[in-house]
Amino acid sequence: MDVHEPPYLVRNDATQLAPGMCFSDEPGLYIQGEFGIRLEDCWYMTENGPKLFTALARSIEQPL
Repeated sequence: MDVHEPPYLVRNDATQLAPGMCFSDEPGLYIQGEFGIRLEDCWYMTENGPKLFTALARSIEQPL
């Protein structure tokens, strides 16, 4: 988290999300010394809730 700027998409961040804010949620799976994979879910807030910039992965087997 040291290289990211707030607000953070974590339980203890009380920042209210507002229209115009953009986010990248990057879940990943990493096995040290073997491999890693990270999916980047990019979205922005609107007056009516979040909207995606990119489609979500269907599954870990079909990330694109």
